[in-house]
Amino acid sequence: MSGAYRYTNRSGDVYFLQSKVGTNGKPRVGFARKLTGEPVYQLPQGYEVREHPESAQVVLRKCKPSPIRPEEKQLLDATIRKETHELMFIVDVEDRSLVIYTSEMDVDIRIEALRSIIPMDAATEQKMRADLIALARYQKMMRFTLTDPERRLFSLDRWCFLGSIDDWYFLEGNQPLVSLAEKYTRHLGEDSFFELM
Repeated sequence: MSGAYRYTNRSGDVYFLQSKVGTNGKPRVGFARKLTGEPVYQLPQGYEVREHPESAQVVLRKCKPSPIRPEEKQLLDATIRKETHELMFIVDVEDRSLVIYTSEMDVDIRIEALRSIIPMDAATEQKMRADLIALARYQKMMRFTLTDPERRLFSLDRWCFLGSIDDWYFLEGNQPLVSLAEKYTRHLGEDSFFELM
């Protein structure tokens, strides 16, 4: 078991890369939390590890080149940090889009509630805080999609939470990423997000 390629997700769960015979009789390589197949020692050529932002589930997938530049993801990360207050978020590159996932968990409120029933020193509080952050669930909220690769212009959608209409809702298009990010990311985690139309 020790030789199998392993990946630890943000929740601290370890996934093992392994090969199993599929229903078609051919071997299939993938990740699982228990090693029940033949260990695979390295990632297959042309494949990468994918950790789903919402659930932290780990899968093996073909490498997908994206036209999104690393500095664009960094810009969006930095803007969210500047515009929001301690919001827990993940920015994920999905094809030609930057998708923002956020968590509704307020770690400070949970720590305060736990402190009222469990005595905590600073080390215990720090560990409890890290554990809560690791177990947080995330949901998609905004999507910045590259619409003009030459001029680096993006469109922006927000996730619509209307039951049967759960889908992306278009807000604005053909703007530089920095303009859209500065204008809209301040609404993440706020009631005003649901007024964006």
